[in-house]
Amino acid sequence: MQRIHRWLALGLMLCASGIAQAADIHEAVFRNGVKLVVEEDHSAPVAMVQVWLKVGGRDEVPGKTGLAHVFEHMMFKGSKKLAPGEFSKRIAAMGGNDNAFTSHDFTAYFETVPADRVDEVLGMEAERFAGLRLRDEEFQKEIRVIQEERRMRTEDDPNSHMFEELSAAALRLHPYRNPVIGWMQDLQRLNIGDVRAFYRQHYVPGNVIVVVVGDVDFAHVKQTVARTFGHIRARPVPARFNPVEPEPLGPKRVEVHLPAQLPMVAMTMPVPVWQPGKNDREVAALAVATQILAGGYAARMQKELVDEQRLAFSAAAGYDPFSMGIDLWFAYGMLGPKQTPEAFETGFWKLIQHMAHQPVDEATLAAARRNMIASEVFAQDSLYLRAKEIGRMEVVGIGAAHRDDWLAAIRQVTARDVQQAVARWLKPARATTGILIPEVKS
Repeated sequence: MQRIHRWLALGLMLCASGIAQAADIHEAVFRNGVKLVVEEDHSAPVAMVQVWLKVGGRDEVPGKTGLAHVFEHMMFKGSKKLAPGEFSKRIAAMGGNDNAFTSHDFTAYFETVPADRVDEVLGMEAERFAGLRLRDEEFQKEIRVIQEERRMRTEDDPNSHMFEELSAAALRLHPYRNPVIGWMQDLQRLNIGDVRAFYRQHYVPGNVIVVVVGDVDFAHVKQTVARTFGHIRARPVPARFNPVEPEPLGPKRVEVHLPAQLPMVAMTMPVPVWQPGKNDREVAALAVATQILAGGYAARMQKELVDEQRLAFSAAAGYDPFSMGIDLWFAYGMLGPKQTPEAFETGFWKLIQHMAHQPVDEATLAAARRNMIASEVFAQDSLYLRAKEIGRMEVVGIGAAHRDDWLAAIRQVTARDVQQAVARWLKPARATTGILIPEVKS
């Protein structure tokens, strides 16, 4: 145990001093618009292959929500050369694993495989991307699966259902107001024609970013991508929907009455995301403020609102600076039988106002910065997380070349920066508050 503590302390010292740096990345862009990003790591004969698409929930039109997520399912349902389910079977036969995920900003497909099978995987990925067979019978099966997924994850989960209502109420224009999985009435009306039209419009080479991290040679991977993804015919790239969300004109409230065991209260506010070279200090300060509020058992929400004041049995907050346009900063409290939303709200806003008027002490600030940097550095142990960080930064327009700039921005955050960021962005007049009120099933 002492040895582990020594290595942990050494790691944190390296992080704070700026010695720990991510490995160099190599990039190439092909004539049809496909981009390749490679990070070589020869520590083990393994590689992570990720194919990122600049298409997500934000690219859907009203009445057709959920289409981006539909493709997370349909990409495994067969192509010209691959039978339904064959892609995953081949990956498993290599000793690898595969999966996919969808968000408002992107869709991504990934595989962890032996390094000497990367060429084969890239060929399979390019083949299903260009030659997907969209059969109505497969779509009908998957849309029922997706509807059931929505029922289980949202409609039968009162907390998730409340957050969905909160997001829809908080935003007027921005597509983050719609759930990635789609509204149920839209899922019930989608047809194979909608799916095919979405595929033709968005699954184009100019929307593709191929990320490979592991025991590979960049020059070789570049040649492989050139003869696979690079040979797909170029097509027009649609402009992405990224409206400017109007500034809130005042506080809003939502009450959600659902069958639930206990009440919950949540607040959300639209806040800026990172634009390198433009708002580094402000956004980094907002991220550090969120860490101070909710980063672990010693965080202020846990310590003051839960442990000391007993206003909730759990509390948390979250912020994603790596989004497109804006993010919905949020905080919430899970309440016990004798705890009230009114008391939690009062305690939460007193805490926020204190941070806006009184600078945090240097020890708290240093701990928050150190923990954030340590998390980033320790994530480098995972090929998956490293590739995911590269892919996310690329697909939202930040650029993976700026990842060390983010750590530098965190290191430079001062107590005054935190105070100003909280005072500007986290205030009741900008908040939409949602309250989950339990009701008894009849």
